[in-house]
Amino acid sequence: MPDTLGSLRSEILLELRGDLAQPEDVPLLNAKINNALEAVWMSMMKVALARFFGSDSPVNFTLAAGSQRVQLVSIADPTVALVAGTTAGGALPNRNYTFTYTFVTESGSETNPCATTTPLAIAAPTTLAQITAPAEPSGGALGWNLYAYSNSNPGNVPVLQNQQPLPFGVPFTEPVTGFQDYPTFQQLAPTSNQTADNISYITHLEIVQTDTTIRALNQADIDSLAMRGLARTLASASEYQMYAWDLINGRTLEVRPPAGTAFSANALPTPRYFYVAKPRRLRYDQAEIPYQSISGVHEYLTNKAIADLKLVIDEYIASQAYMGAANALKQEIVTSLAQENWGKNRTITPYLY
Repeated sequence: MPDTLGSLRSEILLELRGDLAQPEDVPLLNAKINNALEAVWMSMMKVALARFFGSDSPVNFTLAAGSQRVQLVSIADPTVALVAGTTAGGALPNRNYTFTYTFVTESGSETNPCATTTPLAIAAPTTLAQITAPAEPSGGALGWNLYAYSNSNPGNVPVLQNQQPLPFGVPFTEPVTGFQDYPTFQQLAPTSNQTADNISYITHLEIVQTDTTIRALNQADIDSLAMRGLARTLASASEYQMYAWDLINGRTLEVRPPAGTAFSANALPTPRYFYVAKPRRLRYDQAEIPYQSISGVHEYLTNKAIADLKLVIDEYIASQAYMGAANALKQEIVTSLAQENWGKNRTITPYLY
């Protein structure tokens, strides 16, 4: 049974012996677990970088001719509209609904919404809408979010209908009270794909040429002389044109000069990148704790979170004890990861290539 945010929080609450057990304490408990995850990730990543490459690396992407910017995502926007029907139940008046959905990650980041369905008319007073769950995408979506609006909604604004991500493979049935139809700011559908929040940085970007050789592109600071110089050049249509790139704000890939030809994710020449994945800040109880295969991580997260929580309730001696245990576990984790790298060849042999 994998660790989840909910199960790890329950274990920590048992250790705390009833302290911080009120419902209003849940955000604090979640925050301390996420802080511990980020702390151990930074230590682990420094000694075993290849272990933390994104599981889908290398990631192919498309660069259209003339473009200079690519918005990176870890989960592509859905393109297949929902299938909506009806089932017996409820006692609601005649109405019609339009539906759309997004894919959602464990941190709550979402894709853009899919195209909306055609309006579903519900005439029978004992009938509820039922929506078939979309197919699970690649890229690690935790679930999907349903958005709906009725003909009584004057702005035709899609409204979020669930508080937790809905599971794949399970149909969603309209509540007997009907769908919510008056959105607050937090319930509006997203306007951009934010799922690149698990990308820490890109370590390598390359193009697989039509002759199957691979050409690496150099990264440069967006304000560097190299990027300024390339920005003043016109790219040729050759796939061997020299380009430089930089990653802005964690999810915007800037390329200079603007592409002189089209590069496709599905055909050669194909640009692709390798990235270091950071842990998303877990928001939902069913979100799995990452790095469970690394020995010591579970115990470290427990002790580090408890150490921080003991400070909150002014138990300084206990906090120091738990922090000492956490630091000892971190050292063991780092040592084991360093051992993984022991056999790697890090020397250069002349004339080897």
